[in-house]
Amino acid sequence: MKPGSWKRDWLQFRLLSRDAVRQLLDTALFSRDADPIEFAIWMMALVATPTAFFAMQQFRTFAGLHNAPADVVEEVALGLRLFFILYGMLASALLAALTWDALFPDGRDQEVVGVLPVRPRTFAASRLGAAVTVGLVFSAAVNLPAALIFSIFHAGHPLYGGGQIPGLVTGHVLATMLGSMFVFFSLLAVRGLAAIMFGARAGGWLGAALQLITVVLMFEVFFFLPGVLSTLGSRILSGDVTALWFPPVWFAALHAWVAGSANQLLEDATLRGLIAVAAATLVVVPIYLVPAGWLGRRALETRSRERAAATTFVVRTVGTVTSAAPAVRGILLFAVTSLVRSRRHLLILASYCGVAVAICIASLLVNDIHSTAALNGPASWVLALPMVFLFFGVMGLRASFRVPTEVEANWPFRLTQPTLATCVNASVLVMVALVVFPIAVITLGMLLPLWPLRTVVISVLLQVVAGVMLIECVLFGWTKVPFACGHAPSSETLKSWWVMYAMAMYVFAFRLSDWQLAASTSTRAFGWYLGSAAVIIVVVRILRDRKLRTQALEFDAAPDHSMERLNLSGALN
Repeated sequence: MKPGSWKRDWLQFRLLSRDAVRQLLDTALFSRDADPIEFAIWMMALVATPTAFFAMQQFRTFAGLHNAPADVVEEVALGLRLFFILYGMLASALLAALTWDALFPDGRDQEVVGVLPVRPRTFAASRLGAAVTVGLVFSAAVNLPAALIFSIFHAGHPLYGGGQIPGLVTGHVLATMLGSMFVFFSLLAVRGLAAIMFGARAGGWLGAALQLITVVLMFEVFFFLPGVLSTLGSRILSGDVTALWFPPVWFAALHAWVAGSANQLLEDATLRGLIAVAAATLVVVPIYLVPAGWLGRRALETRSRERAAATTFVVRTVGTVTSAAPAVRGILLFAVTSLVRSRRHLLILASYCGVAVAICIASLLVNDIHSTAALNGPASWVLALPMVFLFFGVMGLRASFRVPTEVEANWPFRLTQPTLATCVNASVLVMVALVVFPIAVITLGMLLPLWPLRTVVISVLLQVVAGVMLIECVLFGWTKVPFACGHAPSSETLKSWWVMYAMAMYVFAFRLSDWQLAASTSTRAFGWYLGSAAVIIVVVRILRDRKLRTQALEFDAAPDHSMERLNLSGALN
């Protein structure tokens, strides 16, 4: 290859890499209508905060171990190191799941770049380089603050002494960063192999499954893993070779080796982490670069003959069972079609479903610990489980509605704008059809063999009423056509609204389930429940109808701090 062509490829690589970084961030944030930098910073801060706070809490841990034997201190310290390494790995897995769809070029990329004098491998290398850059920055943001805080408290123990801070910090940074990048590179390789062997659709489902599993594990890690990892630490210090099958142990061995506190088992495992990272790096590069041209051509062919048999079936079914007005039915079918065909929205729903699964698992284990998990009679904790899925299903659909499939696809609604009431009613129908009724049917089928028929029927009826009430509340002030309007994510949601969501989820799922159990055995409680829900629904409807008179459809995104027209004069419209 001539030197001139190398220079040209390098310049193209740099230019495409900058755009690829932004595209990865846009994919992770599910938005192409806002500058993702501020939101990405707040997202990294949110993911890094739990480990930073957990590291601060270890001041009391090491203070309590001031006079403990050396082997006890080493066991506790090793368990904590494993925790930080594992959390960094899970955070990297979550990042890989969020950027899953942008790791390989799609048909649109090929239509734009494929006609330009750009080598397919140069384009693929830019995507890979952008992914590595985002992964490194994200891993550093998650791991470095906790590394510094934990190492200072770690070195404060008399067994280590303040002079070991540099070694402890270096070991912690190397172990957590390499562990995170090992997972990230491994998942990049899995994504590449899935795209090569099974195609884009299978890769999308694999990404959704990965995101679901990752979200569940990240929520459970603070509840149960510290105790499990402490037991694993004792097995490592006792020389149990079976512990070496657990990948975080490889990087914990590297930490111990750098800090100068490795036993014989950790000494033997020191090179495993380095070899694993090197192997993942060497594997991922040819997977992305060698088949770049073939994958690009296949993306174009897939885009040109894309079909949706499953979508057609779902749309026909929904259209048959509903008796809504034609305008409502049109938006309803558009929303169902968009949801069934979009892998992007599949990832959003997987995230919310993962949170619901994690909370339900924690609830089950807590009830099992307190010996209250019996199923031989009605119990409020059982009714709380479907309510958790109901809450996160509705909130997940609302978040999905805000993210457009393709902004250009909203031209029919721009030509003949539906009323806001039509959009709201269609959104309510979608949520009821896809969340409330399926969860009610599953609850009914699971509880009928266990509880009396009357109790089950009343409980499911009250669950449906609670679902409708929740939908009416979350759609208050709704001004969009589902999946058809621009979306600019707000960092304020990460900074403050998650606390409100947590409180609302607790009241809706766990307090309402207590009321449902009481209502299943008391006519008075049943009447109060239905009456209160009816009043809330009616009041929300009245207030919403009044508010809709002063609002209009919002097709374009309104980023934070943007100037907006007040529409005070009819001459401006």
